[in-house]
Amino acid sequence: MLDISLFVAVIAFFSLLVLVYYEAFLRLKEDNLTNLWKSVYQTLTIRMFLRQSEHSETVTTVEQAKVTRYNPINKYFNQAVRKVIVDIRENKVTLIIRIPKTQQATKILKDMEMLISEEIANRNPDYYFSRPERNGKWLYFIGTKRK
Repeated sequence: MLDISLFVAVIAFFSLLVLVYYEAFLRLKEDNLTNLWKSVYQTLTIRMFLRQSEHSETVTTVEQAKVTRYNPINKYFNQAVRKVIVDIRENKVTLIIRIPKTQQATKILKDMEMLISEEIANRNPDYYFSRPERNGKWLYFIGTKRK
């Protein structure tokens, strides 16, 4: 059993290396390697920025026991936020957000659109950003390089 687990881990590790090498090779060939680092960094920071941290409340019951309850709306919103991607290229920046599954979580995203636009524009001052465009289950913020 241990041999199978080790084999799967080695295959997964080599697959990861191949994918990272391929992305780095494409960036070197078509773009700039620093834009890859900026994409990863901004993806992580925008995910932290969008995450709704007020997700629990403590309720005291009749027996004086404290019970923590989680807000399912924020749970669905945070699931969508975990899939946010920022892709920075030489002439274009794209922010992609998955539309949450529930109507209430989608409403939170809709209310935050202006805030997201300001945040991505502040992080990339050399780009003009259009209004967000919805395409299926995804919301796109696209920025083009200033001339």
